[in-house]
Amino acid sequence: MEPHYLKRLFSKRRRPSSDEKTPGQEVRNGGSHDLFLEKKSLLSRTEDAPSRPSISFSRTATRRPSMPFQENVFRSSGESLRSQSDAYDNTRKSLSGLSRATTMAQSFSRRRRKSRLSLSTSTDEPRDGAFAWARRSLDQRPQQEPSRRPSTSGWLRRLKSTNFKSHDLSLSQSTDTPPYDEALCANGHLPAPILDFGKIPGSGHERPRTRTDFSCGAAARAAAAAQNELLESMRKMRLSEPQVTQDSESGIGIEGGDSPLDSEAPVVRQDPVRILPPEIIAHVLSFVDAASVLSAELVSRSWNTVASSHYIWKQVFRAEYRNTSNRTSNEESTGLGPVSMIPCQDWKGMWRARKALHKRWIDGYAAAIYLEGHTDSVYCAQFDKDKILTGSRDRTVRIWDTHTYKCLKVLGIPNKRTHTMQPLPSDAMACGQRPFAKVYPRRCSVDWNDTLPFYHTGSILCLQYDDQIMVTGSSDNTLIVWKTKPDFEYIPIRRLRTHSAGVLDVCFDDKHIVSCSKDSSVCLWDRESGNLLRKMSGHRGPVNAVQLRGELAVSASGDGVAKLWNLKSGLCIKEFPSKNRGMACVEFSLDSRTILAGGNDQVIYQFDTNTGELVRELKGHGDLVRSLHLDSSSGRVVSGSYDTSVKAFDLTTGETVVSFTKWTSSWILSAKADYRRIVATSQDSRAVIMDFGYLLPGIELLES
Repeated sequence: MEPHYLKRLFSKRRRPSSDEKTPGQEVRNGGSHDLFLEKKSLLSRTEDAPSRPSISFSRTATRRPSMPFQENVFRSSGESLRSQSDAYDNTRKSLSGLSRATTMAQSFSRRRRKSRLSLSTSTDEPRDGAFAWARRSLDQRPQQEPSRRPSTSGWLRRLKSTNFKSHDLSLSQSTDTPPYDEALCANGHLPAPILDFGKIPGSGHERPRTRTDFSCGAAARAAAAAQNELLESMRKMRLSEPQVTQDSESGIGIEGGDSPLDSEAPVVRQDPVRILPPEIIAHVLSFVDAASVLSAELVSRSWNTVASSHYIWKQVFRAEYRNTSNRTSNEESTGLGPVSMIPCQDWKGMWRARKALHKRWIDGYAAAIYLEGHTDSVYCAQFDKDKILTGSRDRTVRIWDTHTYKCLKVLGIPNKRTHTMQPLPSDAMACGQRPFAKVYPRRCSVDWNDTLPFYHTGSILCLQYDDQIMVTGSSDNTLIVWKTKPDFEYIPIRRLRTHSAGVLDVCFDDKHIVSCSKDSSVCLWDRESGNLLRKMSGHRGPVNAVQLRGELAVSASGDGVAKLWNLKSGLCIKEFPSKNRGMACVEFSLDSRTILAGGNDQVIYQFDTNTGELVRELKGHGDLVRSLHLDSSSGRVVSGSYDTSVKAFDLTTGETVVSFTKWTSSWILSAKADYRRIVATSQDSRAVIMDFGYLLPGIELLES
């Protein structure tokens, strides 16, 4: 009597007899059911089934060379066997015995996973074992149609095709071998086991078929894609790890990379004004420009409070107008603007006033303020934020208040010559920019000081002053050194005599005084003692102008040549010639790199001090250029000419900034400028102030 489990196993499946066959239907071979019964000795072997040689696994088997014709066999892991068994169960669900045998093979394979077996040939009888039976059952799977879509997922198929790791099967001595070609086994040549990812099971006792369509490259593309993904993930890991050097404590050499999580992390936005101390916020905002600070004031009330602090606007003002606010006393004496600082100064208001003042310079929007008091031509002038000093042909020096425009002092005794002042030209005759306002301060009589021990007896042709002394040069061939006292008091302390003709120009610094004369000489004096140190000759005409910078001095002469002198040796080290005519004025930049000279050529020459080459020519005047002044803080060159015009040029580009023509009735003999105004003197005995800050809101902050 048959066992009860066989009845349950085959209760729903019975082999049809020959009488029950229908036409056109073939009797299917027993397949895996017959194999299962054969293993249990319950059914005799099928006679028509081809006999298979018995192959056993041995550790000492040698590897055979592969033959031209060979079949692929499985060397896969337990996971590959499990996935293939699942696929086979979906195809033939009626073979319930196969599912049980596969489960037994999987459990057996996991217990023997770590043992490695090699393939060897043997002619023994097939050994019993659930795993060997399952292998033969898998090899005898029915051939799947090529067009059928695989039942596994795309990721699982890629994983199978790219699994290049060698996982040997853990088989016992009782495991049957995979099928091999009988002819090769008979001759004793066994091919080496080959990984087979394309085995197609045969029908019944037929051998499994081997795929021949591997030329499509799907496996190779999948492998390359997987490898590229691996390399990309490794690259991101390297970028996310900082490069730390041996000096890791100080933080030097640490480079941070972009983490893959940075793009996905949410941005945390917090108000720094509420988190950080106001001192840190003020320090950060002090490095930005004025437009950014103004935008920061509009963010919120707290931002407005911080951005409006005096500290921030002080740094902004100094960064934009650095040269204006940092000057020495000598630079201040040349009319370059205020330098004083007061507590709690409104730096924002100063910046607004300075910005508006700059716009007026660009537009040529200025007022004309006329100083009348001299009785003859005014040859020279110099000013600062408090006073204006003018020297005239009437032998006097007048001191004017910069704010009220009143004459405060008169130094010297004027001559008895009567002078009729010429009327000013009408606006219809003026060319270029016209004054938007004309101011005539009320004239008041000022008595001259006749108690001075000595004074000039000739025209005051030149002057210069600082906080301690003032030096004037006259047509009486002498220079007078004046001592400066409070309340605009000037006392003459010494007279310098050596020139044989009128002194046309003078300048000084902390050590020396340099003068030039019609006698074609340049003299160097000691400032403290007044002793003559050196007399330099070389010009062939009157020396009309001289400038001093350190150990160098430059002079311009009517012979058409400007000379650069070394004061230590007294030698001329370089010459700067004009094209064809004499020079009347010269200017030396504060950095001693640029020399400006003008004269009868009606142009202004810009020379490079180091190379001696002509950089450019500033054109625009229609007559002799009589005066030059370089405002280094703004980069403007102010010139006065006999064509009754005052012009301002940009030193960098050479373009004309402003042009004031016929604001006086005669020649312009001198012109000086600072950040706010131009002071020019004329042959018509007037001095005119071209004030760009007249009635400008907030201008008093710059003058405070």
